[in-house]
Parts: sequence; structure tokens; C-alpha cells
Amino acid sequence: MIRIPAFFHEILGEVQSKTALLVIMLFTGTIVLLAGVFGYVTWSQLAFVKQLVLFVLLIDIAGGVVANVTPGTDRFYGGSARRRWVFIAIHVQPIILAWALELPLMIGIGLWAFTTACAVLLNVMREQQEQPLVAFALAGIGFMLIAFSGIAPLAAGIFLLYVCKVLISFSISFTKEAAYETRASRSVISSSISRGSLF
Repeated sequence: MIRIPAFFHEILGEVQSKTALLVIMLFTGTIVLLAGVFGYVTWSQLAFVKQLVLFVLLIDIAGGVVANVTPGTDRFYGGSARRRWVFIAIHVQPIILAWALELPLMIGIGLWAFTTACAVLLNVMREQQEQPLVAFALAGIGFMLIAFSGIAPLAAGIFLLYVCKVLISFSISFTKEAAYETRASRSVISSSISRGSLF
């Protein structure tokens, strides 16, 4: 395991495995490359400052999609309610992206408001078994809203990643779910053994 410098704890947690860091870097690099190539017509027409803001936010969002699923980041936020609320509060990227991509500001505000409201609900439901189900349902609604918003593919792709990051990767505790399933599996096996019929 690699200890992460304090400055990057909010992104990567306190510790990460080498494999996790490699996957995060490869995924983020691939997303940036795809956006740079296939979204060229969109971003090349923007002022340099807006291009810079766009790609910095893209790196942050894309990295978070996979980083938030790792045990290191999941435990960092899972152990502190305050950190989770701060995370939700500061994720105003859609509004900034709407400005950078020269979209109607209401699109950014609308997506931010929807995602933030959903994230608040999911955080309140964090300990409930149905939380992942609700998270995927809300994310699916968000995906459809983005798909029918009529914005350019580059903007839509980044907004989809944003919803995925906040409502799935961050809101669902994958480490907790893995532990829950392991306990459940052991319980079933123990019960079967005690009854004398494993199969």
C-alpha cells in the first residue's frame, strides 16, 4: 500500500494500492484523450482560460469516478460524516462547466441542483440496505435528463461522468457492500453446513 500525501486525501484517501493508482491514472488519461480527440470541435473554439478550466475539471471528475470506488477513498469518506457533507457541498462543477463550455447557465444549475438533492438523500440513506438501489435509479434518471438536454457530446459525456461520480462512486460504499456480501455468503454456508446439505 502507498501512503498518499495529505494534500491529495480528498481525492485518493490516505492509502492506495499500486494497482488502484494505476487504474485511476489509466482511466483518467484515457478519458482526457478521448475528450481531446473527439471533442476537439467543441473545446477548440473556447478561449484558452475556458479550455484550461474544462480539462482541469474533466481530470478531477474522471479521476473521482474510479478513485471513489477504491477502499482507500471509500474509507476516508465513510469514516467522517462531515467529510461527506463537505464533498457534496463543494461539487458545483456543472455550473462552472456550463460557463466554460458556453452553455445556458440554467443547464449547469439544474444538473447541479438535481445531483446535489439526490446526493443529500443518498447520504441520509447511507446505512440502509436499499441505498444502492435508489442510487442507481436516481443516476439513471440523471443520465436520461442529460441525454435529452440537447448539449454537445463532449458536455454530455462530462456531465454523465459527474453524475456517476457523485451518485454512484461516492454515494455507494462499495467496501461496505463487499463486506456485507461476504458476511451474507458465510452465513448461508454456515447455515447449510449446520443442516448437513451444502448443495
